[in-house]
Amino acid sequence: MEQPLLRMLESMASPPAYVLGRRWDVLGWNRAAEMLFGDYGKLDGDHRNIMHIVFANKAHRKLLVDWDEVASTALAMFRADSARYAGDPDFERLITTLMRVSPEFRKLWRRQDVLHSLSSHKRIEHPIAGQMTFEYTSFAVTGQADMKLVVYTPLEGDGTVEKFDALLTGTATVKRRRIMHERVC
Repeated sequence: MEQPLLRMLESMASPPAYVLGRRWDVLGWNRAAEMLFGDYGKLDGDHRNIMHIVFANKAHRKLLVDWDEVASTALAMFRADSARYAGDPDFERLITTLMRVSPEFRKLWRRQDVLHSLSSHKRIEHPIAGQMTFEYTSFAVTGQADMKLVVYTPLEGDGTVEKFDALLTGTATVKRRRIMHERVC
């Protein structure tokens, strides 16, 4: 990944963002994405692939409030992108692995749904900050074959902006503990 793209990601303080490669591998991410989804740096190989994360990573699955809808939509978008690489050994290996490890992937893959990129909302149940809603948007990276920048914009609706700001500044833990204490007392 080119340095200007990495610098741009690092400079994005608030909206969680990452860059995906042609196979939907996470190539780079900012601190906000790490705070929301976890440290992609701890994942190697196929484990850092969005399809693998959605279908085979139990911790990530717990974050997605509407997992069924998100998984179905993501797979249909992945299928559309992967069609350009029919027979590519890296795609075939990933798909074969996911067919083996995820009954949900197997079922959805057989439906052969195709969906092109779109903006949508994702509700996240974060273990520290609680439930938050983000608008998901994907952008093609000019000059980089099949790379895309994915940005999650915090929405106002359920206090996401405040909750996410607290998560980024490290005050979310204290705030959540105080709320839990008030419920008990």
